[in-house]
Amino acid sequence: MRLKLIICLVLLSCLLSTLPTLVSAQSGTSVLTGTVVDRSSKLPIEFATLQLLNPGDSAVISTTVTDRKGKFSIEKIKPGKYIFLCSFIGYEKNIIPFTVNQARENLGSIEIGLLTKDMKEVVVTSRKSLLNTSIDRKIYNVTQDIMAQSGSASDILRNIPSVEVDIEGQVTLRGAGDVMILINGRPSPLMGKSRAEVLQQIPANTIERIEVITNPSARYKPDGNAGIINIVMKKNAKGGWTGSLIGNIGNKSRVNGSLNLNYKPGKLNLFSNYSIRQDRRLRTNNIQRQYMDGSGQITSYYTENNQSPVRPLSHFVTLGMEDELNEHNSIGLSGNYHYRDQVRNDMTNKFYYDKNHLLITDYDRLRYDPEYEKEKDVTAFWEHRFPKEDHELRAELNVSSSDEKEDNHYTNAFHFPVKPSSMDNTVIRQTDNQQELTFDYSNPLSEDSKLEAGYDGSFNQRNLDFYGEYYDTVLHRFVKDMTVSNRFTYHEAIHAFYGTWQHSYEKFGYELGLRFEEAIIRGRLVTKDSSIRNNYFKTYPTIHLSYKIKKLEWQLNYSKRVNRPEGDDLNPFPEYQDPNNLRAGNPKLLPEITHSVEFGFKWQNDKYSIVPSLYYRHRRHGFTSVTIPLNDSVLLTTQQNLSNDQSAGLELIFSAKAGKNISITLSSNFFYNTIDATNLGYSNNRSIISMSTNFNSTVTLSPTTLLQVSCNFRSARLTPQGKIFGSFVLNTGMRQDLFKKKVSLTLTVSDLFNSLKQRSELNSAFINQVVVGRRDARIVYFGVSWRFGKLVKKNNEEKLQFDNSL
Repeated sequence: MRLKLIICLVLLSCLLSTLPTLVSAQSGTSVLTGTVVDRSSKLPIEFATLQLLNPGDSAVISTTVTDRKGKFSIEKIKPGKYIFLCSFIGYEKNIIPFTVNQARENLGSIEIGLLTKDMKEVVVTSRKSLLNTSIDRKIYNVTQDIMAQSGSASDILRNIPSVEVDIEGQVTLRGAGDVMILINGRPSPLMGKSRAEVLQQIPANTIERIEVITNPSARYKPDGNAGIINIVMKKNAKGGWTGSLIGNIGNKSRVNGSLNLNYKPGKLNLFSNYSIRQDRRLRTNNIQRQYMDGSGQITSYYTENNQSPVRPLSHFVTLGMEDELNEHNSIGLSGNYHYRDQVRNDMTNKFYYDKNHLLITDYDRLRYDPEYEKEKDVTAFWEHRFPKEDHELRAELNVSSSDEKEDNHYTNAFHFPVKPSSMDNTVIRQTDNQQELTFDYSNPLSEDSKLEAGYDGSFNQRNLDFYGEYYDTVLHRFVKDMTVSNRFTYHEAIHAFYGTWQHSYEKFGYELGLRFEEAIIRGRLVTKDSSIRNNYFKTYPTIHLSYKIKKLEWQLNYSKRVNRPEGDDLNPFPEYQDPNNLRAGNPKLLPEITHSVEFGFKWQNDKYSIVPSLYYRHRRHGFTSVTIPLNDSVLLTTQQNLSNDQSAGLELIFSAKAGKNISITLSSNFFYNTIDATNLGYSNNRSIISMSTNFNSTVTLSPTTLLQVSCNFRSARLTPQGKIFGSFVLNTGMRQDLFKKKVSLTLTVSDLFNSLKQRSELNSAFINQVVVGRRDARIVYFGVSWRFGKLVKKNNEEKLQFDNSL
């Protein structure tokens, strides 16, 4: 089967690569291409304006802008003489007369220089778009979000179309929680089991942008059935030295701040960042549960009220350097360090009743838990640029490690019936080491074709150690509890080779990709002296087709993706945080496989853009949480594989500018989900229609005053044993710039109406349950930021400053 798939892809590639040649012979028009670069630095210029003019009356024939690499393309040009005009704010215009007489005209590298007017200082002010959208990806420029100055990464993710964050900080993409989150394009131990906590602590002002890719090519890891969210940290690359200092103070003793420094005297670039964040959270949880005998008769009732106040303190440090050794070679070395600690003082009230609602047991379970987590990573790269433009080879090594500890001390204080308190302790130690080695090769074989290939080796070692003890009232000391203590180790090695082939002709383009992966997985239950082994070889094809006509761009994409169980998901030993509500992994859990198809188009003009997309996902062996009763009072929640899961949806993203002062983005996601859980004992499929809406608006009240409002709504979602109800949240913020925009004052309010909560239902033959969770999400921050430094030209003839931080 694999051989047939490879042969089909090769034949399809050969067929499509010959198509442009056949069409070209019948075409009477030309395609104009080239690249716009800065005259002194030779760096590409994005968003430069290019106009094709009639030499007779200077009438505009066609207009376009450059992409991130400074490239442009103008199609359907008839043979003849033309004038080419290139312009960009703060730069001199470049006027080029030329003649079109062949099917493809390449103007090469077009250089434009900075304005040389006689002035002591030139200040060029521009503002990036908050959101750049295309059919298969979205780029959210965090630096343009007022909430980013005081909020966390989790707060910013709520503003991005397709992305949702629940009350616990769990991230979903288009309604699916199996999304891969990367830091600077690479996996990180931070984004493992506790990623929800980490995302609520990473300062948003350390992030440059967030990229969301719903159907990645074979170059990317296939992990994450819903797609990829890539968090790109700040790294200034402008010449000279720059810096910023930010401080915020919030209600209920919340504070945070950061210091960014960057120095680039020439080809060497040095960058650093330090951030500190002291937060405060109060979570409350209420559980109402009915136990049944399987025939619908209620046997008992259970009520639980939980309060969990915490004050996490986190530090985030980044240091790095990049050096252009010469015209063809660059190297870089960077590192990150993250440390977070907090003390939990939870109190849980538990009430058990018989079938007649008569009280059986009433006690409090108290938890004292000082815990910490620290993560460090180092990345080194070497990049070689061949003489041909965009012909590159890059080698990168990333090494990271994570260490976390929970020191749980529990006390059970009994109120009815009255009896002495009992005590138990659980120490949880987890270590996670990861290494990744990649080689990426890119070669534009022609103006229309590009080959990419590479190797990606990723290696992961995890150690989960649980030590439990109880207080022996006879011995008057703590004794090791063998039923709670356990150790589980997990080793994973994945070797991947990939290749993609891109080709385009005038309006039509395609990219075919194929990724081969060999996975070697070893899990060991040290306590039971037994092992889990799982080796498999899989192929992951991808297909991306595009067609452009005037202001419309159509795309049809397909990818095969995987969600692999992590060490926690496979560890069968329960976690005894609550003896009546246990959680454990499933060593028999299989990887879930998803086939994802997406079709959409983008229409754009100077004032607004529309990006509708239809998507369909078919998932096999999908993960789902299942809760089962072990006895009359103890529940076990674990992961199981569904028979299959299908979802289809329509996503609409509308962006517009109302004059010069107002910009809005409105996105909605409607999807239909069907769950087949017959292998779990359910006779009927379950289906639901869900939706989410995200709105973001920026109003320029004056050249130095900005107002932002954002809100999102999520409707009810389906689970195999129940559903999760909808939620709504609204955030707002204002910024005032002072002293030529070197100083900014901000005021932000998150969850203005204090409406954020989560309600879920669970229904089975043995249990009915309703859970309502809330947290104090209404947070007010007042902040001050100061930007300083000096940006210089290479020849130092002018003092030129750029301010892109509006």
